[in-house]
Amino acid sequence: MNKLILTSLIVVGMHAMIFAQSHSGKGGSKLSLGVFGGLNIPQLSGGGDNEMSRDYTSRLGAAFGVTSSYNLGPALAIQADVLYSSEGGQRNGMQAIDGATINPDVPAGTYFYADFNNESILNYIEIPLMVKYSILERKSSKIYANLGPYFGFLLNATQKTGGSSLIYADRSGTMPLSPQAQPFDASTDIKNDINAFNFGVTGGVVFAQKLGNGDIFLDLRAAYGLTTVQKDSKNGKSHNGYLLTAFGYSIPL
Repeated sequence: MNKLILTSLIVVGMHAMIFAQSHSGKGGSKLSLGVFGGLNIPQLSGGGDNEMSRDYTSRLGAAFGVTSSYNLGPALAIQADVLYSSEGGQRNGMQAIDGATINPDVPAGTYFYADFNNESILNYIEIPLMVKYSILERKSSKIYANLGPYFGFLLNATQKTGGSSLIYADRSGTMPLSPQAQPFDASTDIKNDINAFNFGVTGGVVFAQKLGNGDIFLDLRAAYGLTTVQKDSKNGKSHNGYLLTAFGYSIPL
């Protein structure tokens, strides 16, 4: 994890140094650096009819990082960020469980069902590279729109379950298989089941207000992963997505 964070910071640092050196002495500052943090509303989507990945809803997660921006003209800039992003989803209520975890002798692909709480927590380091365009500018405030790809690197993945339930042979819960409720309280490392790399698209709007030597800003951003989350398609073909609301502060260099 420390190596990945260091590599990501080097990317932003190189981005800053290259532009600063290649445009030094050419007038006003074109490069800015900042920090930001906020709240993610992530969701796993695209589960389709797969019993192991369907019906996930959104959860809340933290997001924070550093941002750099380089002006290409009066209204156009490029932006590179490095952020920690907590993603995943949750599924509470009646849901499928791999039958082999209950009875190893059942045929492959057999599902049983139980009523419990289930949260998948997928934490990434992400590097978005976006084009930023000024759509409204006043004396001390600006509104930007940005869009571009992002590259995500999985840090860890955990599945947290809780509650207790009878085990059923059917989703409707009419055919119990266990005489008494079974506990589901567990925290399971599922990193080996999740693809280590995620590629997607991201974009949104940024509201910036002059404050002191820099700008305080509100970043409203959406992202969608194009890479399938699961390594094995038998566990589903879900995609990460999230809405990010973050506040930050940037200064020109």
